[in-house]
Amino acid sequence: MITRRTFTQGLVASSVAAVPAVRADDYPSKPIRLVVGLAPGGIADQTARIIAPRLGEVLGQSVVVENRTGAGGAIATRMVASSAPDGYTLLVAFDGTHVTIPAANPGVGFDPIADFAPIAKVVDSPVLITAHPSFPGRDFADLVRVAQETLRSGKGTIDFGTAGVGSTGHLTMELLKLRLNFYAVHIPYRGGGDARAQVLGRQIPLMLAAVPTTSGDIRAGTLKGIAVTSAKRSPALPNVPALSELPFPELKGLDVNSWVGLVAPGKTPAPVVARIDAAVKEVLASEEVQKRLLNSGSTPVRSSPEIFARQIAADFGQWKRVIAESKLRLEA
Repeated sequence: MITRRTFTQGLVASSVAAVPAVRADDYPSKPIRLVVGLAPGGIADQTARIIAPRLGEVLGQSVVVENRTGAGGAIATRMVASSAPDGYTLLVAFDGTHVTIPAANPGVGFDPIADFAPIAKVVDSPVLITAHPSFPGRDFADLVRVAQETLRSGKGTIDFGTAGVGSTGHLTMELLKLRLNFYAVHIPYRGGGDARAQVLGRQIPLMLAAVPTTSGDIRAGTLKGIAVTSAKRSPALPNVPALSELPFPELKGLDVNSWVGLVAPGKTPAPVVARIDAAVKEVLASEEVQKRLLNSGSTPVRSSPEIFARQIAADFGQWKRVIAESKLRLEA
């Protein structure tokens, strides 16, 4: 006779058997997806496409970059959070989608800390304020002046594009507006690449995104760099000033950087996380990869799951405080 206890034990055993264990010595045994929540052309997409081929060589499996846009990156982030924790679906996490958006919108549908297993930060980059050459200003002081004069004259407003509502570029500009008392209208896009296309096409005069998004355009002279938000100038654009250099006491000490890294769904086995982390370290040790990242305007970084986890938690807390203290009212 089958007792209730025997039946329950059988159900537990069958359910455990239905979820195959993921072992580091078997991983990977099939292709890996790197999911990017933004449109092609921005720092997250560029970083993913630079590291993916070499990462595939190191791991012995193809690594495919998949752009899944929508809701400023939240759709892709939610999708990865709910994926099987087996190391085959990874998120190319970007501070704009993984930290600032959930800090600005607690109802975004994922927890950037509890729902993910951090693997490694890959690059850092300051935010760059970019303008079309037709914009009547050479630097950030001119930008503030033009924005104030435009509003006073009743001729309209200055628009600026970013990778989306709650992105690092968006929140950075909102802070600058509050500190310096000028007005500009936010135009959100599906990623920095889309915002870049609109500036190049003169649909909008300004944009804020990480340096790699428009550094090539600035070097080519098709766009112009207004300022970077880091404490020092970007090595990729040494002629573009840092905001902290400018004669604005309100901006002293300002240091805003974007980052890109890899995270897996929460509960991904530690040995699998360690395997991917080791592979990322090997990829970043490649001179070719380092050169391509540096040329794009990003700085490769040495990280670990523990260090990356601490940064995500610290950045999330910092932006929540900034949003609360600044009383920012973000568009839906």
